[in-house]
Amino acid sequence: MNSQPISIAAIVRSELINLDAVAKFSPNRRFATVYSEGSPLDSLFFLESGLVKILKRGDDNKEIILQIVSPGELFGEQALGTEVARSMAAEVLQEGVIYIIPRDLFVRVCDDHPELWREISSLLTVRKRQLEKKIELLCLRDVEYRILYYMADLAKTFGARSNGSEYSIPLSQGELASLIGATRETTSTTLNALARRGVIRLGRRQLIVPSIDGVLEAANQRSQAAKVS
Repeated sequence: MNSQPISIAAIVRSELINLDAVAKFSPNRRFATVYSEGSPLDSLFFLESGLVKILKRGDDNKEIILQIVSPGELFGEQALGTEVARSMAAEVLQEGVIYIIPRDLFVRVCDDHPELWREISSLLTVRKRQLEKKIELLCLRDVEYRILYYMADLAKTFGARSNGSEYSIPLSQGELASLIGATRETTSTTLNALARRGVIRLGRRQLIVPSIDGVLEAANQRSQAAKVS
């Protein structure tokens, strides 16, 4: 008999977060550090609420956001590998609740639920595809297309609905620049141009998508124009 599908979030919530060895972290400010590059790989993290960014920061303090973690997601899964120190950092984008799960405890629970290892494998595959897509966008697409792609993706993933149809994305223009791999100045100029066309709207520390279909159509038009040129 085939086992019923199981989610990582369901197991974490039902069997892990209430154990004594699991710590609860409730950061009350943006940019609070969850873990730093070079810190020990001795735990995994589960985001119950809020938003977290996974990033790399250069010697000049410039950063690139590799991933944005949304509620119900596991992160810090690098701890399941053979490395001993983290190669990325994690910081809070939006206040919430994070559970810190010791690696050994997480592995024991996975061994008790072998199907959970399949879910972990699927998660790692998704993360790999996300990084591949980021490389593709950085190498093959211009800033406007990258903005449009991420605006649609972020709106679908964790954009909060406002006025019944619009999606509010809690990112500043600087954070979006770090996500798409562009300068703040170029990102701001492009966002303003898109806002004048009515494709998006700009708010204080938020980006507003009036229509995901409208953003996707603008991205398609940009892609077609690039082919013609």
